[in-house]
Amino acid sequence: MEVQDRFPPVAIPLGEVGVVGVRVPLNFEDYKGKRIVVVPRFEAFVDLPAWRKGVHASRQYETIVEVFNQFAGKAYKLERVCAEIAVEILRRQNEATRAKVKAVGDAILEKTTPVSRHRSYEPYRLIASAVATKKTGGKVEIVRKVGVGVKGVTACPCAQELMAARVKNKLLEIGFGGSDVEKILMVTPVATHMQRSLGVLVMEVPKDLEIDAFKLAEIVEESMSAPSYGLLKREDEIEIVYRAAERTLFAEDAVRIMMKKFVERFPSLPDNIRILFKVRSQESIHKHDFMAKKTISFGALKAEVEGNNKYDGGSR
Repeated sequence: MEVQDRFPPVAIPLGEVGVVGVRVPLNFEDYKGKRIVVVPRFEAFVDLPAWRKGVHASRQYETIVEVFNQFAGKAYKLERVCAEIAVEILRRQNEATRAKVKAVGDAILEKTTPVSRHRSYEPYRLIASAVATKKTGGKVEIVRKVGVGVKGVTACPCAQELMAARVKNKLLEIGFGGSDVEKILMVTPVATHMQRSLGVLVMEVPKDLEIDAFKLAEIVEESMSAPSYGLLKREDEIEIVYRAAERTLFAEDAVRIMMKKFVERFPSLPDNIRILFKVRSQESIHKHDFMAKKTISFGALKAEVEGNNKYDGGSR
């Protein structure tokens, strides 16, 4: 009898036991007909019954590598790979009733800067997972998730409003008329503090449906005050700053805009799928960060959006 198969000193079942940080060779996701390089990192878990000392970790590692090799050189959906691995782990570890596999990797997309039209390579975090559960009669139920993490810029509306009041008083003090001051403030975005913000959108994938992760990335990026770029020439920099100052948003605003845009892009999803929306702002003038998030079913989300459809967050 192998050590893992022996009775443990303390007989308590564990929910998740497995390997983390398994790296595999680069592969490809499909983006607008192009093959995009992704280097994913996997983690794989199974449940462990009380009577068993441990799992065969090498089998989980082998399963990840063997299944992943089936997709070598091909464009694939990362969540599909996770599902295949989870099912195979359950097949190889008979005592397990549940297997969970998660993969995270950065896809590098070629983008064009807004004014100078220079080429810039931007990282977009791809997130995928699958849970395979054994049911009665030998059936296996699979729940897949796909998501993205996208960085952008958010600009604070509160500080801008306070700054506008101060600027207004200064202009009046030096002799500008009230109507002129209003015109100046109307066409000149006032300074405020800005944050680099990480938006995350993760959704359950309905059975027999494929979701384009890069469409999720577009939703997140469009919900920020402005996008961010690795490369910015001077004319690009002022465009991004000006755009962000024109469209000031709290993290809370960005999450709500993401939710509305999601319903607009995917109006016919099943009501029972669940979606996570999250924005974390790396605060520039505070020593802490700020986060807003919501997990909700699509049916409830659609009802919320259709009941409060007043603000579309602009076209950018």
